[in-house]
Amino acid sequence: MKINNITVFGAGIWGSVIAQHLAQKGYQVRLWEYNEQLLNVLKTIGRHPNIPNFKLHDNLRLTGNVAEAVENTDLIIFVISSKAIRAFCREQLKPLLAGRALPIISASKGVEDKTFKTICEIIEEELPQCAGKVLAFSGPSFALEVAQKVPTKIMLAGSDKELVNQLAQVLNGDPIIVVPATDRRGVEYGGGVKNVIAIGCGVIDGIGDGANTKAALITQALQEMNDIIVSQGGQPGTVYSLAGFGDAILTGMSAISRNRRLGEKLGAGLSLEEAKKEVGTIAEGVNSVQSVYDI
Repeated sequence: MKINNITVFGAGIWGSVIAQHLAQKGYQVRLWEYNEQLLNVLKTIGRHPNIPNFKLHDNLRLTGNVAEAVENTDLIIFVISSKAIRAFCREQLKPLLAGRALPIISASKGVEDKTFKTICEIIEEELPQCAGKVLAFSGPSFALEVAQKVPTKIMLAGSDKELVNQLAQVLNGDPIIVVPATDRRGVEYGGGVKNVIAIGCGVIDGIGDGANTKAALITQALQEMNDIIVSQGGQPGTVYSLAGFGDAILTGMSAISRNRRLGEKLGAGLSLEEAKKEVGTIAEGVNSVQSVYDI
């Protein structure tokens, strides 16, 4: 399978950084965005308003049209809100793909409310022809640091080892180091649970407790992450991987983590809506809290 044309859904900071990275590697990339205001800014100035010194590469094409985004594509990468993926696949992609069995990578993180399904499972459920070709891309990776060429290791997980290795080479390259893995369920649940952990760490910061309390929370939370991963069919060792321990430490301890900042606002007494408004960007942990609690 030859990869030339790549579609990235979502021109937020992480989606734009992934698209730029692939364009710089020589791939022809179409970057889709639903937000017309952001799309117009990107088209007008050729830069991302929230990423310093970020000029869009010539191999990158912007579009707000889903049909145009997937035309002749060889690979799809999701970087949109986890809450929107099921409807997007069912209403937008399914009619356009018309049975085409494309490889898909999910860089979105979360666990669906009530069903407890991961993002990759949702995609395979809505696009059954792609079953076995849907991979999870997860690990400690602040998008702004990747944009600044800070060395970053991220896991790419799927059941088909050959496909995982092939797509790992597509993504691999300065500054991203891709670590192939087969425990997709474990990697995805790690990515979903760590966002909830980060919110908890932020709450501790918001109420004014210290590092002792946060260390205790992270220790207990990682034990529970392992229990969740194993209970949902993942491998116990995954909790110690980049997608488990690595991502939890990054997002729980860093001042720039969106989920940690959201928790900090909540701990300081703001309502959820007020906190979301102040953080300004999507904090995926909000979409997973109830599911993680129910599991």
